[in-house]
Amino acid sequence: MSIVVEWQAKTTATHFPIIGMIHLLRIHLLMLALSTLSIVGHLHAASLGKWELVSVRGVDYVKLDDVWRFYGFTKRTGHPGFVSYGAGDRTVSLCPSKQDFYVNNYRYILSYPVISAEGALLISTIDMNKLVDPVLRPRLAKSGNITTVVLDPGHGGHDAGAVSRYAREKDCNLALGLKVRRKLEASGFKVVMTRDRDFFLTLGERVAIANRTPDCIFVSLHHNSGGRAASGIETFTLAPHGTTSPFARTRRTEDLAGNNQDSENIALATAVHSHSIKKTGAIDRGIQRARFSVLCTIKRPAILFEGGFVTNPQEGAKISSDRYQDMLAQCICDGIVRYTSNTKNRPASYRRSGSGSTRAGSLHSGYIPHTRGTSSR
Repeated sequence: MSIVVEWQAKTTATHFPIIGMIHLLRIHLLMLALSTLSIVGHLHAASLGKWELVSVRGVDYVKLDDVWRFYGFTKRTGHPGFVSYGAGDRTVSLCPSKQDFYVNNYRYILSYPVISAEGALLISTIDMNKLVDPVLRPRLAKSGNITTVVLDPGHGGHDAGAVSRYAREKDCNLALGLKVRRKLEASGFKVVMTRDRDFFLTLGERVAIANRTPDCIFVSLHHNSGGRAASGIETFTLAPHGTTSPFARTRRTEDLAGNNQDSENIALATAVHSHSIKKTGAIDRGIQRARFSVLCTIKRPAILFEGGFVTNPQEGAKISSDRYQDMLAQCICDGIVRYTSNTKNRPASYRRSGSGSTRAGSLHSGYIPHTRGTSSR
């Protein structure tokens, strides 16, 4: 259930009393039904009307004090230099004027910076609905009965992708994809490869394969390029409706609608990315938003995974090695398993494979400041 219900209920009740009462009654009835289905969790009717919308330069925000109260978080020590709150084994860290958002030191990039206004820290409603809540409550993301994974090793044929003296991206993408396929099949999933050898597919053809495959998620596998010092893993999901992104082949203002899988996208990215960072120890470049072609028109939960930089001497040699590819493949497999488990869609034939399985969201303190590389998909 989207938290925006609370904000809408308050706004409606304040400005339109009669309509607001009817709306609130409908919300109460809806919440009662959802509570019966054990979907609401700790969201209760008593929470209605406690969220105050603050509009700044056309963007709606809510106060972080209300956010902490909603999740039952209290102040604690977290990411250095950031304001941190949490409960149990979960700590959230953020900072005024920054888009960096950490959950247990795993990095996300918000659509809008956290701001200070009216004597309070504010976070955008878009980020609350499309990132924060799906990450903190992944079981509310519903993907249907996921039985199949469409793996998309990027580039191929005449399109080599990023190239250096250490590795060719198209080769690393394919080698990683084939290893992920074997591990997923051993875990009970069906796997569809957009390519299982060295040939070229257009971006549209890759998306079409996923869109005609029922009960699937889409994972596009890539490796990065940049300066010799650039390194680390980053994972992309589609930018939400109405937001912009610096990562796109073209500026398509007509394609700002996002898709119907925003919550599922971020939950999938969280599971795969956190497993990969924890197991490999790679620099965490974050879960970011993009408008890459393979993310814009897809109708399935989808991520684009960047497994490292072929242009970095140490990382380039590592990501082309069989041993590292096998470890990274296990991370991706375990992340997908975690995602299906979190959304209660684990295949009946699932069997945990390998020893690389870890719980998504575990504390990782190995983040090192880095220089951004380049990416185009």
